Amino acid sequence: MRRRLLGKQLRDYSIITWFFERVFWFLHQLSPSRVAGGSRVAHVNSEAFRQNPKAATAIRSRRKELYILTWFAIEMLLLVFAELEAGWPLWIPRVLATIRILDIFQSSVNLSVFDQLRTDERIVISSAVRTLVLSFLNYLELLICFGIVYVTMLEQLAGAETWLDAIYFSVVTQLTIGYGDIRPVGTARFVSAMQGLVAVAFTILILGRIVSVLPKIESVMKHSPDD
Repeated sequence: MRRRLLGKQLRDYSIITWFFERVFWFLHQLSPSRVAGGSRVAHVNSEAFRQNPKAATAIRSRRKELYILTWFAIEMLLLVFAELEAGWPLWIPRVLATIRILDIFQSSVNLSVFDQLRTDERIVISSAVRTLVLSFLNYLELLICFGIVYVTMLEQLAGAETWLDAIYFSVVTQLTIGYGDIRPVGTARFVSAMQGLVAVAFTILILGRIVSVLPKIESVMKHSPDD
């Protein structure tokens, strides 16, 4: 009922907003992160949260951190196997890296933009500082995941020879430096363009979070209404 009401309200206000909210809701439904504590909306609406918000949030936070560390371990293994060409299809690390990229992006967008629209309750997080730290780790994960994709298509990076070259190309692409010593060709051009777009959007979301936790700056000057 709440979701139908939300859909009607968003459509009345903005069809574009409604469309993107549906897209990111769908991406969340497909995300493996649902097994690690579920969505923030379900969390704040849960009975456990109503009875003891701090304890319930702490448990969910630990699950999320374990989930992120597990992905870090998977990403390191994917880099190793992709470089060693360990006899398995290269589409496997590509798919897993793509799943994680989408997972990171949808989670960040939902947290920063859409989650609060989906419930009458106030969305809470365990710690603003912790959220910023995890955002930085997610940014590093994006570097690694795109690097994994580049390792699997090394022949489409003119000037690249090793997996380190692929990671280096991922770094300069995500930071929008682009020295030109390594150049994407073929499908890699599309991947590098997508990395640039995702990196810019993700950076904007992180900056928004940083601004939200900065202390408010107040003036000590006293002005009269006529000043």
